[in-house]
Parts: sequence; structure tokens; C-alpha cells
Amino acid sequence: MTGESGGGSYASPPCFLHELDPSQGGLAGEPDPVQARDVARWRKGERMRLLAARAALPVAAREAAAAAIGRHLDEALGDVAGKVISGYWPIKAELDLRPWLLTQRLRGASVVLPIVTEKAAPLHFREWGPDVRMERGFWNILVPAEGAWLVPDMVIVPVVGFDAACFRLGYGGGYFDRTLAALGGACTPYGIGLAESRVPTIFPQPHDIAMRAVITENGMTKPESK
Repeated sequence: MTGESGGGSYASPPCFLHELDPSQGGLAGEPDPVQARDVARWRKGERMRLLAARAALPVAAREAAAAAIGRHLDEALGDVAGKVISGYWPIKAELDLRPWLLTQRLRGASVVLPIVTEKAAPLHFREWGPDVRMERGFWNILVPAEGAWLVPDMVIVPVVGFDAACFRLGYGGGYFDRTLAALGGACTPYGIGLAESRVPTIFPQPHDIAMRAVITENGMTKPESK
């Protein structure tokens, strides 16, 4: 797979942009309250910009991107027999990887979906497939209605945006960060998004967790060495 060159520019830089080093893999210690507030404000504006750009893409373009990402994921993950892979139910014009997830079941993997069982807590995971009964969960997203809780070996995480260090800009709820922190080294996270959603930095905070790699329609981006 091919690596990706950087891209994107700041839509609304934080007021302390000059004080941060974009090459940092995160901020050490507790963040300054003013900095944390300004990062949150910047992320909100950047999130809105990136979501609008994604939603404006034709459905056919998003479908083509998802198909290409599936091929890159196959190369990145290799043999998945006996593994538990967490996917996601697409919302807000997210790339739909459900067809790819179904092929992983044919390759011997168990596929699970994340479920919010408690607000502001780590996610839990139940197996998903074409015959699984679904119900409306948090944010009205469809989730498996029953079944045993499983721990994923690999977590496919949708990204709204991402940077060269593979830190992820999500929707702001912090669910995946809490989940990955709770799982520790028990699973490998891969971010999934569009190549044009890459930004120079998301100004990572101490709670942010970098992806092992981010995979877009153009290939795989691994964290750049410092």
C-alpha cells in the first residue's frame, strides 16, 4: 500500500497555535484549562467543516472509497481467522464498511459492533451478522439486541479527521478513547476515513490515543516518526 502525503489547512486555528509543536505526539501532563478550551473550540469548527465536506460527496464516491479501503484493510490485517473484529454501523455519511465486514465472517473472523451501555463509559461489543436481531441504541444507532459480550482483537474506528501522527478527530464524545484506554494492548485500533480529511495536527491532548494506522481510499498512513 502507498503512504499518503500531508494535506489540509486550518479552518480556524486556536489562538495559541504558535505555542504548540505540531510534531508532538500529545501534550505531557495535565492540559492548561485555557488551552484545552481553545483546542475544543477549534476541534468543533474543524469537525463541522469536515463533516460538511464528507456529506457533500456523492454516494457513489463514498461507496468507491469504502471499497478501496476494504482492499487496503485486507492487506493490512492479513489472516483474520479466529480473530474478533469490531466494525461500526455507519451514520452521518460515514463510509459503509458493512459489506467488507461480512466478508471477514466468511474468512473466519467474528464481527462485533460497539454498544453504548452507559453514558461517558467505555463501549462494549456484541457479535453482528445478517441474522442478528437489531435494536435502536444510543443516538438511535442500530446495535445487536442480544448475545455474549466479546473483546475485539482489532477495532475499526471511523474518523472525522486525522493527522500525521494518526491521532483521530471524532465526534467529541470520547467513547473510543475511553474504550481503547480500558482495553490497553488487548486490541489494535485502525482509523478509517477519507484522504482529504487529513489535517496537519488535531492538537492531541493527554486523553487522545493514536491509531496503529489510518486507512483511506489512497492507502495506509502510519504515524510519522518523530
